Amino acid sequence: MKLSSLSWCAALTALPLAAHADLALQQQIADSIGYAADRWDYTASNRLSDQETFVNYTNTSGVWRTQNDSTWTSGFVPGIFWYLSDLSNDAIWANRGARWDQGVRSRATATDNDTGFQIYCAFGTALMLGADVDTSDYTSVIIQGADTLIDERWNSNIGAFRAWPASDSTPNTEPFEVNIDMMMNMEIILWASQHGGNTAWADAAISHADASWEDLVRDDYSTFHVVDYNLDGSVDSKRTHQGWKTDSTWSRGQAWAVYGYTMLYRYTQLPRMLERAEHTFDYFMTATEAQVDDYVPYSDFDAPIDSENPRDTSAAAIVASAALELYQTTGEQKYLTAAENMLNSLTQAPYLSIGTDYESVLAKGSEKWGEPEVGAVTGDYYFIEAMWRYLNWIPQDSIDTWRGYNVGGNFWAMTGDFLGPLYILQDPWVYSADMQHWIYLPEDASDANGGWGFVPKP
Repeated sequence: MKLSSLSWCAALTALPLAAHADLALQQQIADSIGYAADRWDYTASNRLSDQETFVNYTNTSGVWRTQNDSTWTSGFVPGIFWYLSDLSNDAIWANRGARWDQGVRSRATATDNDTGFQIYCAFGTALMLGADVDTSDYTSVIIQGADTLIDERWNSNIGAFRAWPASDSTPNTEPFEVNIDMMMNMEIILWASQHGGNTAWADAAISHADASWEDLVRDDYSTFHVVDYNLDGSVDSKRTHQGWKTDSTWSRGQAWAVYGYTMLYRYTQLPRMLERAEHTFDYFMTATEAQVDDYVPYSDFDAPIDSENPRDTSAAAIVASAALELYQTTGEQKYLTAAENMLNSLTQAPYLSIGTDYESVLAKGSEKWGEPEVGAVTGDYYFIEAMWRYLNWIPQDSIDTWRGYNVGGNFWAMTGDFLGPLYILQDPWVYSADMQHWIYLPEDASDANGGWGFVPKP
């Protein structure tokens, strides 16, 4: 039996939710998933020459820059394949996910600060989605990755995991730098501690989250990017490395805090972690709405709005995904509203790259303040994750019309000419490559195994 779109959701402290999905957004998401599959099929066929080739950012023309497995974003590639596999039931995506998982497998023993991104987003995503993989083997890889991260990056005196510089200087030399991004790497530690790894590892992750809150989060709940510690645990300095100024707020760093503390609460159920997620979320949304009216922030919340301060769709995608989990956890409407607002923007041009030469799904991402807008695999991964969460977690209503045509009792849109057959990829969606659109069907038009149907051509 397939594990877990459902079993993973059950692990959340979910409240009864009355809200249903926005019908127009459902269609936009369905179209965007089809577009994502198209873009990533192109990338897999034309940019990923073998399972050891990955991508991080595009150039300004939208062409992916290829990398080896050591790039911090390598795990996002198989993670995207696994999400597309679950959304489509197309075996090509599962095959690609399994193949590129093997391409990042060696990162489980590498001296890297981003083992969580590299290993958990690949192997962990496969397990979370209930993919047809060797569960024991995948679990062992994740546990190995967590063990390596503990050995290479954990400093018990400081109570945190080291981010920079490279770990060949070991966690016991100065400067000991911790960035807000490291909150995301706590998931591999927490997951492993609950699935056969050392249960004490969870204490290290909690300690890191507490230290990050104390030294990276300001009184107004904005964030620094980096804190430098002395080895006695005292703070030497703080800065925003990928932002405008030392004391400004990098929007993606703020997004990491929102997602990171939301995830910490899922694993620990510690009320302070949820409170921190809520506070950092509120700051993110307030700062975003002060800058823009379409919910996609600039790279730095405090920098002037000019050519050096690009938009960052990846920050919006990360928070959209986290907001859906906060809604699932608390039942508070503001989180669903925020997620829908961000997804509404991301599923349309100019943020969706449709109609451009971009190879990434999302355009207008950024690596950091001061650099031009590009595509980012980080944005694609969390965007696809957010769409998966929306379709799986938010009750989906059936519709009576499709693109201006009435949908009859036989679930056909009455348009005249027939086109088919169409494979039902994700109950209750069908997609036609010829039509370049998806259509929403009521549940009894298909079952868990999918099905075949004929849909009239508009």
